[in-house]
Amino acid sequence: MKQQRAISQRIARLRPSATVEMTEKVRAAKASGRRIYSLASGDPQITTDPRIIEAAHKALLAGDTHYGPVLGDPRLRNALAAHEQRRSGARYDDADIIVTPGGKFALLTALMGTVEADDEVLVPEPGWVSYGPCVEMCGGKPILLPMLDRIDLAVMEAAITPRTVAVIVNSPVNPSGRVLSQKEIDGVVELADRHNLWIIFDQVYSDLVHTASFPSPQATAKGRAFTFVVDSFSKTFGMTGWRLGHLVVPPGLSKPVSRFIQHSIYCVPGAIQAAGLKALEIYDEVVPGYREMFRRRQSDAAARLDAIPGISCAAPDASFYLFPAVDTDDRALAARWLDLHDVATVPGSAFGGAGAGHLRLTVTAPDREIDEALTRIASAGIL
Repeated sequence: MKQQRAISQRIARLRPSATVEMTEKVRAAKASGRRIYSLASGDPQITTDPRIIEAAHKALLAGDTHYGPVLGDPRLRNALAAHEQRRSGARYDDADIIVTPGGKFALLTALMGTVEADDEVLVPEPGWVSYGPCVEMCGGKPILLPMLDRIDLAVMEAAITPRTVAVIVNSPVNPSGRVLSQKEIDGVVELADRHNLWIIFDQVYSDLVHTASFPSPQATAKGRAFTFVVDSFSKTFGMTGWRLGHLVVPPGLSKPVSRFIQHSIYCVPGAIQAAGLKALEIYDEVVPGYREMFRRRQSDAAARLDAIPGISCAAPDASFYLFPAVDTDDRALAARWLDLHDVATVPGSAFGGAGAGHLRLTVTAPDREIDEALTRIASAGIL
């Protein structure tokens, strides 16, 4: 009898993305005719600015339909270096920046460049659902550390073994929107330096910080020497479907790391990069308005949620997320709100055990839909 063909265990063992599953569940419910009020989507639902679209169109018409530089268009990399210096003060050469198809591929590229088989990577939780699976795809083992309200350096240091090679740090945090303090960032840099670890810093929501301060490990020469910076155009400019991100590597490492790009995607399409360049050119015209819109929505929604018995919610300092604590099982509550009240949220436990007893809500839908969703939540309660 023939042995059945099987996919690799590397893929078979991967956990499905809880956020993608919820998105598909909402899509299926809408397709069946139900009216769903979604507070679950990580898509900012900003219409891409027409000037960005036109830049891509012009590039296509001009013949930018061929292979381009592996690291990315030099003009875009130059603009990204300037943007990073403006944000963190870090000075990078164009050669330290690799343009990627989205932030997730930037993360995967950083891990492919640092993780060997059976190496360990520290991953604070609650955290983005793809951190652990991306580590596993690279042959590594994610070491999940519960750190809901702060980075606990003692817990992090106690988890380090001879196999530990890196720590993933995310600020602003998905799912909570929390911005790590300067003390937390400095502590991680010192710990990584002391134990010879790489830092993989996910700052995808950094352009949506509502406060003036945004601490980052690459802001100092010490941290910059061993920090990979993951970033994306998706959340900042409403470009989730464009699949455009970038990875900033420690100085001098782009040549070896880019071999992964050479043997995988080769390059990001030139027209997509032209769109990214235009997005950065109009940053000051559009992003402050997006940021203020999300801040206002977060503040209003947090106040309404906090007034509901059994729910505790405060507006965070960044992003478009809320992460209220609920005095009940988060998975059961999310399921009940969706099944009985047509409101979609994501259980906090989907982001790791430390997220249990919370829900992740987004304020990316139009104001009227957010208002209706919150009205239904208030009527339903948590019991």
